Amino acid sequence: MVVTKDLSRLGRNYVQSGLYIETYFPEHEVRFVAILDNIDTAYDTSNNDIAPFKSILNEMYAKDTSKKINSVLGTKRKLGEYLGTAPYGYKKDPKNKYHLIIDEEAANVVKLIYEKYLAGFGTMQIADYLSKQKIPIPSDYNKKTRGIKSLTYGLWQQSTVRFILSNEIYTGAIIQGKRKKVSFKSKKFINLPEEDWIKVENMHQAIISKEDFERAQKVIRATKGSRVVKNDYLFKGLLRCYDCKGYIGIRSPDKNGNIYGRCQRYGRFGKFQVCSPHNFNYQVFEEQMLGILIEVCKKYTNTKKLEEIAKQSKSKQSEELIIRKQIDSFKGTIEKEIGKLEVMYDDRLAGIITLDEYMKNASRIKEIVKKYEQDIEKLEQELSEKSNKTKNENKLDNLIEEFLQMKKPTKEIIREFIEKIEIHSNKQVDIYFNFKPLQEVNENFICAKKEYERKAVYYSSRTK
Repeated sequence: MVVTKDLSRLGRNYVQSGLYIETYFPEHEVRFVAILDNIDTAYDTSNNDIAPFKSILNEMYAKDTSKKINSVLGTKRKLGEYLGTAPYGYKKDPKNKYHLIIDEEAANVVKLIYEKYLAGFGTMQIADYLSKQKIPIPSDYNKKTRGIKSLTYGLWQQSTVRFILSNEIYTGAIIQGKRKKVSFKSKKFINLPEEDWIKVENMHQAIISKEDFERAQKVIRATKGSRVVKNDYLFKGLLRCYDCKGYIGIRSPDKNGNIYGRCQRYGRFGKFQVCSPHNFNYQVFEEQMLGILIEVCKKYTNTKKLEEIAKQSKSKQSEELIIRKQIDSFKGTIEKEIGKLEVMYDDRLAGIITLDEYMKNASRIKEIVKKYEQDIEKLEQELSEKSNKTKNENKLDNLIEEFLQMKKPTKEIIREFIEKIEIHSNKQVDIYFNFKPLQEVNENFICAKKEYERKAVYYSSRTK
């Protein structure tokens, strides 16, 4: 016998409830009793006949409840209230369980991971370093904060480090609604496209700046699919095969100490005549590439100085100042036209002008105001673009100054300059810079240099 308080306690899924009541229980000689619904399968009564309809109503109630709960949770997500378990580096605010505050001990580990990654360390190297330092892994750290003793600190995995590096929550943003249940009846979840995620910025204190997070994502994209090797090289992760667009792997030194690069796709599928070796001496490549980068930076610096001198001699007023004056002039015109509209409205109330005259002139003034507002919007956009351009130029200037002062450049600063490098089968090299001004200087510079660089490696430039 199976006894429940009512039919809903057996289940709210009418298909499964019906399967048990109509098929499974009779086949196994099980008596079912639902006390409040007066259902007893031992007797043939009308209450037993209406059991399927009650199951459907019970399921409708469950579905309605699920909708209401999802609506409440959706509203909370849109308001930026954090509904999950606090991620590593944060803890729940005692005063507000939907708000995150920084957990200093764990946050320092997150900062250390980003610092090392942006300095050129790989995710495996960082994981090994954290394990050697006996830093508790996130799961063990959570046990420790809850007062649960852990027998071991555990070992950091590469996937854990990569997850921390990819989690935008450390910039102060909350991203929720990445997946949903197939149905309120099912426990299975499906992933949603990124455009359907709910993202709210600046909801808690950031551990990592947005700039550092974006730099980390750029490195992750650049190194995705590259083979992990024992040695770490300056241009590792930036080299691509021009023909198949796959990665160029850097092999370990041979018995003579020589290091060679080769197309990874050819190394794996060469027997199927896929791509070609693209072999080259990496040591020679690195030396020549650094030389090219230094000369391009110097050429850019000299060119910019000449341009600045020319600009100063042409005009004392900056372009930004002229644009701002135009914006102020247009705003003044808009105020005058709105003033005219207010005077016309008073005249209409006083009966000086008719309604038709007022409507006609008001329509004309509104069109004028709309045009000036559109002009202001265009000028403000132009001003914003010039401001961003100035910021990028300042960033590039600081980067070049830092690079030229370095005796031994780092992987971090190389990645700031270069997006990728494509290598042809004839050893020609295409450099893709992250900065458009540097690409333009490089194009002119390389054209002049091609003749005497022809001995070893050919260089050219490509824009994004």
